[in-house]
Amino acid sequence: MKLKRKLPARFYKMLPCAASLILLLTRPASALDYPSTILADNPLAYYRFEETNGSVAADSSASAAFPGTYVANGSYPLLGQPGIDSNSIALSASTGNNYVTVAYNSALNQPGPFSFEVWARPISSPTGGAYRCPIGNSPAFGTATQSGWYVYQTPDVPSELALVTPTGDIFISTTNYKLFNWYHIAGTYDGTNMSFYLNGALVGTQRASAYVANSVNNAGACVFGIGQRGDGYGNFDGGLDEAAFYTNALTAAQILNHYQIGTNSFRNALLAPTIATQPAPLTVYAGQVAQFSVLADGTAPLFYQWYNGSTLIHGATNSTYSFTCAPGDNGSSFTVVVSNQVNTVTSTPPATLTVSTGLLIDAPLTSITRNVGSSAAFEIVAEGALPLTYQWKNGDGSIITNATNATLWLSNVQLANNGSNYYVTIINPYTNLDSAPVTLTVQARPVTVPISHYASVVVADGPTAYWRLDETNGSTTATDAVGSFDGTYNASAYTASPGTFTYDAATGIPHETNGAIGVSGGAVITIPYALEINPTGAFSVDGWFNAATVSSGGNDYRTPFSSISNPYGQGPTGWLVYQTGGNNWSWWPYNGNYANIQLTDNDQVVANQWYYLGLVYDGTTFTFYVNGVAKASSTDSGFVPNGNVPLGFAANYSYNYTVTPGLPSYNGLGSADMVLGWRSDANPSIGAGFNPFAGIIDDVAVYNKALTAQQIQNHFLNSTRVAFTTAGNKLVLTWPTGTLQSATNVTGTYTNIIGATSPYTNTITGTQKYFRIELH
Repeated sequence: MKLKRKLPARFYKMLPCAASLILLLTRPASALDYPSTILADNPLAYYRFEETNGSVAADSSASAAFPGTYVANGSYPLLGQPGIDSNSIALSASTGNNYVTVAYNSALNQPGPFSFEVWARPISSPTGGAYRCPIGNSPAFGTATQSGWYVYQTPDVPSELALVTPTGDIFISTTNYKLFNWYHIAGTYDGTNMSFYLNGALVGTQRASAYVANSVNNAGACVFGIGQRGDGYGNFDGGLDEAAFYTNALTAAQILNHYQIGTNSFRNALLAPTIATQPAPLTVYAGQVAQFSVLADGTAPLFYQWYNGSTLIHGATNSTYSFTCAPGDNGSSFTVVVSNQVNTVTSTPPATLTVSTGLLIDAPLTSITRNVGSSAAFEIVAEGALPLTYQWKNGDGSIITNATNATLWLSNVQLANNGSNYYVTIINPYTNLDSAPVTLTVQARPVTVPISHYASVVVADGPTAYWRLDETNGSTTATDAVGSFDGTYNASAYTASPGTFTYDAATGIPHETNGAIGVSGGAVITIPYALEINPTGAFSVDGWFNAATVSSGGNDYRTPFSSISNPYGQGPTGWLVYQTGGNNWSWWPYNGNYANIQLTDNDQVVANQWYYLGLVYDGTTFTFYVNGVAKASSTDSGFVPNGNVPLGFAANYSYNYTVTPGLPSYNGLGSADMVLGWRSDANPSIGAGFNPFAGIIDDVAVYNKALTAQQIQNHFLNSTRVAFTTAGNKLVLTWPTGTLQSATNVTGTYTNIIGATSPYTNTITGTQKYFRIELH
């Protein structure tokens, strides 16, 4: 099996395997039957699901010692369905609890080698943050000890099949699967590594250093579950057959053999097409893509033909039909005819398309207060017929030049800007809409932080926020030296017992003597959400970090800094940096679900050693720097900053960054704090947040632009560079910060050039001259 891409740590993806399983009518006479093949490999427990009635799922292994129980809701499970030699069961996730459970037995909860397998036919994908589990042996997140394993369909878009351990060290997932197809799912654990297989092919292997087997004392009764995780969570929707558990790690050849014999062993039933999910009515804006879809079952192959009213749509022969709509499409109705060799069915009722040409403001502008010298940003969240354009205006209606994006950025605000009003006109081809005006209040800076040495290098590159973290013992405020976004030293933000701060800790920044802050025991610096430090588009974050401890593997993920929101458990937005269980620095941007990318430095973290970490996003590509070197780079077109609305989850996230009434949240906000020292969605009481960082942090800054590789290098070296161009007999020098000096010899003596400011023009003569920058 060819890997889609190599990802660090916990996430492995594969290209689609043979997704459509062809059910053969006959089996070659020389081939073994499926149950004989399985029994020859000595399963400890084996569930064939051949029953047509009753409540007991027989154990068909040699011992027959572990019978299961059909947990029924009156309608499901359905027994006696077509399957391998010859029956299977069908479960329904929407009708209440229905699954198979096997009572706790230590033999089914192996701490050492084991394998499992099951055939599964999913008929729907989970939505709304839910998961569907065809097989599992785990009490998961409600217990004192995270233990066991399970397989689930993820709620990502598209959904995937994943092998997971709740200890966090195993997450191996496939790419998207197809509904209404049978899949052979298998996993092995050899005592060191876990491997995941789909349709006889290896998906991925990971070291399971933190694996813990279930114990009867962990949750009272850690059952073996088929059609759920083991704790009654994650009801499966679809068909299941031929589940088995082994006390050894099956070989890849054995698993492939099980799959190949199984594909030739199905009892076929010619089924007419049925529509499981009808095309739904749509309301969209003009200029957007309208997509209708149908979910149908029946004997393959299925054929589709879409109609607009009674008119056949040429080329619309897939299960989905999409097009860019115009106002003239308003009121159109769409149906699809699904057919196979048995029969034909037409969707009903027709799905109506409503096309709007209007505009709607989802979140009004908010007035803000900022310090002198700070950046200030206003953002409008609007929807409507496309294309949308924006024009920002002053309160008197005058146009602000070049302010034509959804966000208005103001730099270096001054007291003269105090009381200024702003609003935005949103425009589409059919209408326009003005927002209500808002006010910018500008106040004198409460605390002035000296800008010298390393700080002058950072400030020269225009950060929107910068925390020097050199406060004196007992301070409660981490002052933002350039912006308006002070943090709070919080010893017990996420812990019952306070952690510890060590003020004025020794820094590791070259040529710098300013102090740093030590954190341990869950002590963190929390910085309230602000758009300026969570911008849409390009941004950078950098800082210095010294880990006091190295991880012990498994779930020992420590977070030195983060800006991540996960208010309803739907999946996070924003980003975080981990000191991973594999003991590597890793930057994880998120996109509103858990199908994120990870950018990992393969070099392991050394305890008590300083590291400069730089995160740079140019609007397309994420680049992770460690000690001035680009260690990893990747793209994620779906990235969503902390506090914004993830595509597909808008119903669960609030546009104005507050909790929708009645919906739970981790920390009471639709957006979340930026946090130095832990995940900003940390909540150990519900198993979130992994572990706090232990070590020293210094000089963290946020920028609303992508730093260049040279700027990153300058920050790591605590230096600056002189750039020069020539024009005739003139030499023009530019530099970001510091005092320009010159000498007639490379070794000096260098003296200040009085009054020299960047750019500086020097006339070229016959005398050699050398220049350098002195930082203060």
